[in-house]
Amino acid sequence: RVCNFYDPHVEGCIRYDYFAERFEGINRIIPQSRFVHRESVATRTWYALSSMLTDESNRIYLIFVLWVAMGVIWGIRSQHWDPITATHFSISALATGGLTAPPVDKATGILPTGPALFCGFYCLFGIPLMALTMATIARVLVERYIVDEELAAITRPLTPTECKFASKSLCSTDSAIHLSDYIVLQLMRQGKLSVESFEFMKRQYQIMDQRRFWLWKVADQDPI
Repeated sequence: RVCNFYDPHVEGCIRYDYFAERFEGINRIIPQSRFVHRESVATRTWYALSSMLTDESNRIYLIFVLWVAMGVIWGIRSQHWDPITATHFSISALATGGLTAPPVDKATGILPTGPALFCGFYCLFGIPLMALTMATIARVLVERYIVDEELAAITRPLTPTECKFASKSLCSTDSAIHLSDYIVLQLMRQGKLSVESFEFMKRQYQIMDQRRFWLWKVADQDPI
């Protein structure tokens, strides 16, 4: 669990910057170390950009930022807006489905061809991109919440009723709570397994356990 915490992207190594950012005792270690090399701002920026380019989970954020930057640059160069107005257009046009658009021609009351084509292209691909980015952010937040809820459920002490239920009604046939009983009980406490689903899986296991020893081996399975 410690390795997974400091290596969330499963790279097979623990990066110093990620470790230093999350290890609470790093402030006591750095002053005592003579081998800590302080990286420049440019180096840290390059590492962050390279991580965004190589890491698939961060690539969507980079694409979305570049897409918004394209809208900002177009607003500044084509419509001669200031950066704040151009940024407002590039974000609100995606958020409102294109309702925020450049001003129409005063003589005809129609949006000019050039801005109309750009806004159509910008919103056609930018709106799904923004939705995907927001969904990715929401998924990250929800996953963290789910992990916290699961850890809280696992660490919560078992009640006498749960202990009795696990010792009498789950996997084992004796009065002790085995590891299999504990795992099934925790899955039920987290709402990931219902009693009906467990009873169905238990019946399926009994079908494969032809000798009724509650010990099924692969060799006991009939060949397909």
